[in-house]
Amino acid sequence: MGFIAAFMALVLGEGAVHARRSAKAMRIRALPDRQVMADSYIPALAAEGGRILWVGCREYTLDDYAALEARGGEVWTTDIDAGAARWGRPGRHRTGDVCQADQLFSDLTFDAVVCNGVLGYGVDTPEQQARALAALASVLRSGGRLLLGWNTDKIADPVAAGLTAADFAPAPLGDRPTRVGFDAVTHVYDSLIRL
Repeated sequence: MGFIAAFMALVLGEGAVHARRSAKAMRIRALPDRQVMADSYIPALAAEGGRILWVGCREYTLDDYAALEARGGEVWTTDIDAGAARWGRPGRHRTGDVCQADQLFSDLTFDAVVCNGVLGYGVDTPEQQARALAALASVLRSGGRLLLGWNTDKIADPVAAGLTAADFAPAPLGDRPTRVGFDAVTHVYDSLIRL
Protein backbone atom coordinates (compact mmCIF):
# COMPACT_ATOMS: atom_id res chain seq x y z
CA MET A 1 0.00 0.00 0.00
CA GLY A 2 1.41 3.36 -0.99
CA PHE A 3 1.72 6.32 1.36
CA ILE A 4 -1.44 8.06 0.12
CA ALA A 5 -3.51 4.88 0.33
CA ALA A 6 -2.12 4.13 3.82
CA PHE A 7 -2.88 7.66 4.95
CA MET A 8 -6.43 7.49 3.57
CA ALA A 9 -6.97 4.12 5.24
CA LEU A 10 -5.76 5.52 8.56
CA VAL A 11 -7.76 8.75 8.40
CA LEU A 12 -10.86 7.72 6.43
CA GLY A 13 -10.94 3.95 6.92
CA GLU A 14 -10.36 1.02 4.56
CA GLY A 15 -13.41 2.00 2.50
CA ALA A 16 -11.54 5.05 1.24
CA VAL A 17 -8.78 2.86 -0.18
CA HIS A 18 -11.35 0.71 -1.99
CA ALA A 19 -13.01 3.86 -3.35
CA ARG A 20 -9.70 4.87 -4.95
CA ARG A 21 -9.57 1.78 -7.18
CA SER A 22 -9.32 2.65 -10.84
CA ALA A 23 -12.32 2.45 -13.12
CA LYS A 24 -10.64 -0.46 -14.93
CA ALA A 25 -10.22 -2.41 -11.69
CA MET A 26 -13.84 -1.78 -10.78
CA ARG A 27 -15.00 -2.93 -14.25
CA ILE A 28 -12.99 -6.15 -13.94
CA ARG A 29 -14.34 -6.82 -10.44
CA ALA A 30 -17.88 -6.40 -11.83
CA LEU A 31 -17.43 -9.21 -14.40
CA PRO A 32 -19.49 -12.35 -13.67
CA ASP A 33 -16.43 -14.52 -13.04
CA ARG A 34 -15.01 -12.00 -10.56
CA GLN A 35 -18.39 -11.84 -8.84
CA VAL A 36 -18.32 -15.62 -8.34
CA MET A 37 -14.78 -15.27 -7.00
CA ALA A 38 -15.86 -12.59 -4.50
CA ASP A 39 -19.23 -14.07 -3.56
CA SER A 40 -18.44 -17.80 -3.46
CA TYR A 41 -14.79 -18.79 -3.67
CA ILE A 42 -13.25 -16.15 -1.40
CA PRO A 43 -15.69 -16.83 1.48
CA ALA A 44 -15.22 -20.60 1.10
CA LEU A 45 -11.43 -20.34 1.14
CA ALA A 46 -11.54 -17.84 4.01
CA ALA A 47 -13.67 -20.27 6.03
CA GLU A 48 -11.04 -22.98 5.54
CA GLY A 49 -8.22 -20.55 6.48
CA GLY A 50 -4.59 -21.56 6.50
CA ARG A 51 -1.81 -20.30 4.28
CA ILE A 52 -3.04 -19.26 0.83
CA LEU A 53 -0.93 -18.50 -2.23
CA TRP A 54 -2.41 -16.03 -4.73
CA VAL A 55 -0.70 -16.29 -8.14
CA GLY A 56 -0.96 -13.19 -10.35
CA CYS A 57 -1.39 -9.78 -8.70
CA ARG A 58 -3.23 -6.80 -10.09
CA GLU A 59 -5.10 -3.84 -8.66
CA TYR A 60 -8.40 -5.72 -8.92
CA THR A 61 -7.10 -8.55 -6.67
CA LEU A 62 -6.18 -6.30 -3.73
CA ASP A 63 -9.52 -6.55 -1.95
CA ASP A 64 -9.46 -10.35 -2.10
CA TYR A 65 -6.43 -10.73 0.20
CA ALA A 66 -8.04 -9.01 3.19
CA ALA A 67 -11.24 -10.98 2.63
CA LEU A 68 -9.24 -14.24 2.65
CA GLU A 69 -7.52 -13.20 5.87
CA ALA A 70 -10.74 -12.15 7.62
CA ARG A 71 -10.88 -15.45 9.53
CA GLY A 72 -7.19 -15.80 10.27
CA GLY A 73 -5.81 -16.97 6.93
CA GLU A 74 -2.37 -15.91 5.78
CA VAL A 75 -2.12 -14.76 2.16
CA TRP A 76 1.11 -14.84 0.17
CA THR A 77 1.31 -13.48 -3.36
CA THR A 78 3.51 -13.94 -6.40
CA ASP A 79 3.79 -12.54 -9.90
CA ILE A 80 6.49 -12.78 -12.57
CA ASP A 81 6.27 -9.02 -13.14
CA ALA A 82 8.38 -7.16 -10.56
CA GLY A 83 6.12 -4.12 -11.03
CA ALA A 84 3.13 -6.14 -9.82
CA ALA A 85 4.64 -6.34 -6.33
CA ARG A 86 2.74 -3.14 -5.49
CA TRP A 87 -0.45 -5.21 -5.87
CA GLY A 88 0.92 -8.09 -3.79
CA ARG A 89 0.72 -8.73 -0.06
CA PRO A 90 3.24 -6.47 1.74
CA GLY A 91 5.89 -8.57 3.48
CA ARG A 92 4.55 -11.78 1.90
CA HIS A 93 5.15 -11.26 -1.81
CA ARG A 94 7.76 -12.95 -3.98
CA THR A 95 8.53 -12.07 -7.56
CA GLY A 96 9.06 -15.06 -9.81
CA ASP A 97 7.81 -17.46 -12.43
CA VAL A 98 4.92 -19.72 -11.38
CA CYS A 99 6.65 -22.48 -13.35
CA GLN A 100 9.29 -22.32 -10.61
CA ALA A 101 6.96 -21.91 -7.64
CA ASP A 102 8.55 -24.99 -6.09
CA GLN A 103 11.88 -23.12 -5.94
CA LEU A 104 10.37 -19.72 -5.16
CA PHE A 105 8.47 -21.10 -2.16
CA SER A 106 10.69 -24.05 -1.21
CA ASP A 107 10.48 -22.94 2.44
CA LEU A 108 6.67 -22.84 2.60
CA THR A 109 3.69 -25.18 2.23
CA PHE A 110 0.26 -23.85 1.34
CA ASP A 111 -3.23 -25.00 2.24
CA ALA A 112 -4.70 -23.41 -0.88
CA VAL A 113 -3.55 -21.84 -4.14
CA VAL A 114 -5.53 -19.42 -6.29
CA CYS A 115 -4.08 -19.39 -9.82
CA ASN A 116 -6.48 -17.26 -11.81
CA GLY A 117 -5.79 -15.67 -15.19
CA VAL A 118 -2.21 -16.92 -15.42
CA LEU A 119 -2.58 -19.86 -17.81
CA GLY A 120 -2.91 -18.28 -21.23
CA TYR A 121 -1.42 -15.00 -20.02
CA GLY A 122 2.26 -15.89 -20.05
CA VAL A 123 1.99 -19.58 -19.17
CA ASP A 124 0.76 -20.48 -22.62
CA THR A 125 2.04 -23.80 -23.93
CA PRO A 126 0.88 -27.14 -22.52
CA GLU A 127 4.48 -27.76 -21.42
CA GLN A 128 4.57 -24.49 -19.46
CA GLN A 129 1.17 -25.22 -17.95
CA ALA A 130 2.25 -28.72 -16.90
CA ARG A 131 5.39 -27.30 -15.28
CA ALA A 132 3.39 -24.60 -13.46
CA LEU A 133 0.84 -27.12 -12.18
CA ALA A 134 3.58 -29.51 -11.01
CA ALA A 135 5.39 -26.64 -9.25
CA LEU A 136 2.18 -25.57 -7.52
CA ALA A 137 1.49 -29.16 -6.48
CA SER A 138 4.95 -29.21 -4.88
CA VAL A 139 4.10 -26.33 -2.55
CA LEU A 140 0.52 -27.40 -1.83
CA ARG A 141 -0.16 -29.82 1.03
CA SER A 142 -1.92 -33.09 0.35
CA GLY A 143 -5.65 -32.37 0.40
CA GLY A 144 -5.00 -28.67 -0.21
CA ARG A 145 -7.08 -26.76 -2.72
CA LEU A 146 -6.21 -25.38 -6.13
CA LEU A 147 -8.61 -22.90 -7.68
CA LEU A 148 -7.59 -22.68 -11.31
CA GLY A 149 -9.06 -19.96 -13.51
CA TRP A 150 -8.44 -19.93 -17.25
CA ASN A 151 -10.04 -18.66 -20.47
CA THR A 152 -11.36 -20.80 -23.32
CA ASP A 153 -10.21 -18.25 -25.91
CA LYS A 154 -6.60 -18.30 -24.63
CA ILE A 155 -5.76 -21.97 -24.06
CA ALA A 156 -7.13 -25.47 -24.52
CA ASP A 157 -8.80 -27.05 -21.51
CA PRO A 158 -5.94 -28.02 -19.14
CA VAL A 159 -8.07 -30.51 -17.19
CA ALA A 160 -9.34 -32.30 -20.32
CA ALA A 161 -5.75 -32.37 -21.61
CA GLY A 162 -4.76 -34.30 -18.48
CA LEU A 163 -2.43 -31.61 -17.14
CA THR A 164 -3.94 -31.79 -13.66
CA ALA A 165 -4.47 -35.57 -13.45
CA ALA A 166 -1.10 -36.50 -11.93
CA ASP A 167 -1.43 -34.29 -8.86
CA PHE A 168 -5.03 -33.11 -8.54
CA ALA A 169 -8.61 -34.36 -8.44
CA PRO A 170 -11.74 -32.28 -9.04
CA ALA A 171 -13.58 -31.24 -5.86
CA PRO A 172 -16.36 -28.73 -5.28
CA LEU A 173 -15.53 -25.56 -3.39
CA GLY A 174 -18.12 -23.78 -1.27
CA ASP A 175 -21.47 -23.68 -3.02
CA ARG A 176 -19.96 -24.29 -6.48
CA PRO A 177 -19.40 -27.49 -8.47
CA THR A 178 -15.96 -28.59 -9.60
CA ARG A 179 -16.22 -26.59 -12.83
CA VAL A 180 -17.92 -23.24 -13.33
CA GLY A 181 -18.21 -21.59 -16.75
CA PHE A 182 -19.93 -18.44 -17.91
CA ASP A 183 -22.06 -17.45 -20.88
CA ALA A 184 -21.02 -13.78 -20.87
CA VAL A 185 -17.23 -14.32 -20.61
CA THR A 186 -14.78 -17.02 -21.66
CA HIS A 187 -13.57 -17.66 -18.11
CA VAL A 188 -13.70 -21.10 -16.47
CA TYR A 189 -12.95 -22.06 -12.88
CA ASP A 190 -11.79 -25.55 -11.97
CA SER A 191 -11.75 -26.42 -8.30
CA LEU A 192 -9.30 -29.19 -7.45
CA ILE A 193 -7.66 -30.82 -4.45
CA ARG A 194 -4.07 -32.02 -4.19
CA LEU A 195 -3.75 -35.80 -4.16
